[in-house]
Amino acid sequence: MQQHYSSLVSISSQEGATIKMKQAIILAAFVVLSVTGQRPHEDAHGPPEPYQYSYATEDQEGSSTANESTDGSGRIQGEYTISLADGRQRTVTYWADGSGFHADVITNELGTESKSPADVTVRSSAPTGDEAALQFESQRVRAQASSAQPITVPASVRRFFRAA
Repeated sequence: MQQHYSSLVSISSQEGATIKMKQAIILAAFVVLSVTGQRPHEDAHGPPEPYQYSYATEDQEGSSTANESTDGSGRIQGEYTISLADGRQRTVTYWADGSGFHADVITNELGTESKSPADVTVRSSAPTGDEAALQFESQRVRAQASSAQPITVPASVRRFFRAA
C-alpha cells in the first residue's frame, strides 16, 4: 500500500514540475513580447512630400470636381464641388494641419442650415421649415410624374368605353 501511495506522489510531483515549466515558458513569452513591442516607432513612409491632384467628371446626373494639395509640411488643403442635375450643389473647401481638420461648406441642399459646428462653417441657401417641406414634396411629385409611363389600352376596351 505504501508503495502504491509513493508512486502517486511521484506522478503528482512530475505533473507539478510540468505545470511550473509551462508557467515559466508562458511568462518568458510575455516578457519577450513586451520587450519587442517597445521599440521606437520607425516611420516607414518618411516625411510628407508635396503633391497635387485634381479631377472633373460629368454625366446625366450632374458633375463633380475636386483638387487637393500639400506643401510637404503636413498641411493639406483642397476643395470639391458636387452639382446635381436637379440644381442641388455643395462646395467644400477644407484644410488640415497640426491644429486639426477645418472646412467651409456652401450648399443649397434641403435640410441644411447655416451653422458652424466644431471647425466647420456651413452656409446654406436652402429653405428651412415649412418652405423646405413644401419644396421637397413638389420635387417628389415631379420625380414621380417624370417616371410615369403611358398606359396602352387595347382597341376593344377603347370601343367599349367610348363616349356616347
